[in-house]
Amino acid sequence: MYRQSEQSTSTVSRLQGMNDLSEDAWRQKLVLQERVYELLRSYGYQYLETPVLEPTELFIRKSGGQLASQLYSFTDAGSNSVSLRPEITSPIMRHYLENSTNIQLPARWQYCGPVFRFDASHPGASGQFTQAGAEFLGSSEIAADVELLSLAVELPAKLGLDDWSLKLADLDVLDSLLDPIGVSERARSFIIQSMPSLSEGRSVVPEFLEQGRHLHLVGTLNGPVESEDAALRQAVEGLDDKQAKSVLLGFLRWNSADQLGQRTPEDVVERLLNKIKGADNEDKLRQGLELASDLASIRGEPVSALSTVKAILGSASANQDAVDRLAKVVQEMSNRAGTKSQISLDFSLVRDLAYYNGVIFEVSHSSWPGTLGGGGRYDTLSRALGASNAVPALGFAYNLDALVAVGAK
Repeated sequence: MYRQSEQSTSTVSRLQGMNDLSEDAWRQKLVLQERVYELLRSYGYQYLETPVLEPTELFIRKSGGQLASQLYSFTDAGSNSVSLRPEITSPIMRHYLENSTNIQLPARWQYCGPVFRFDASHPGASGQFTQAGAEFLGSSEIAADVELLSLAVELPAKLGLDDWSLKLADLDVLDSLLDPIGVSERARSFIIQSMPSLSEGRSVVPEFLEQGRHLHLVGTLNGPVESEDAALRQAVEGLDDKQAKSVLLGFLRWNSADQLGQRTPEDVVERLLNKIKGADNEDKLRQGLELASDLASIRGEPVSALSTVKAILGSASANQDAVDRLAKVVQEMSNRAGTKSQISLDFSLVRDLAYYNGVIFEVSHSSWPGTLGGGGRYDTLSRALGASNAVPALGFAYNLDALVAVGAK
């Protein structure tokens, strides 16, 4: 006779951010997914389904530290580091690179499926949600930017949403502003990620300059260095980064391979090289932060905002090509009925994925606390994933669950 144990056991609950879906809710979501599919298909975007599980490296090559910390990752039975996908753009590019000999560019794909992100600082934002989006590979023309932006704004309108808005920026404009100063790539990445806070004005620059010192962004091979690092600096003087990393890796494996803990030798070498071979002096970093702060404070109606940006670029003797290109994109979008009043520029905007360059954008709704979706251009992602040549590309993705929540139909 079966006898239930008297020992009490707690109920196993679902993970935070992982939600069950009733049949009614599932049907509502399915109808919305089908409407998105039909709209994108009418513009020539073919459906592509990619695996939920991918090599971890696919997502950390160019996605940036923020996304890397949000991965649901583990080592499988074959000792492979794998992750649940946190986004679908990188898998789409991976698909193209694996099959490029059989794919003619430009190529247009759409997708819809679950993605997974863990956020320790905001547990409520962790978990699983559904992304629906489109990717356009193979064109660097303004027409491609306009096509994707037009789709991104047509989608909420076609789904019955009125109170939406789109914020637009262009990272190439920031690059143009920083080019005359000559700051390093590491410093550029630091400045880009700091743009939301730099929008508060130049008064916050000292705080970020101190962060730059802490991250060893400041200093050159001819500057001061801690005595214990002096010999290593001398060893890599005159070498490019690849050669310097090879030398340091050899020293590390020979001298301290058993003292690394959970860090890989490559991780340690990367940090050490950043420390002893900083590429920016303090004046350059300060100037870059100040100009970026001026740019980040510009937001609002596109024509007025672009005029202010051009004035800043002019005073810095910076190239105007990027802002002229953005002005053409804005003009094309403004010519489309029903969108002019809902599009604004915001140069403090950055995306949470480091592979973006050029035009970036986010779509918001008054009834949703975060963004409904967003995207931009990512011309450098292909090279980061191993391609010999850059593949110009751009795309966007919407949070389908958020669209349902704000009443899309």
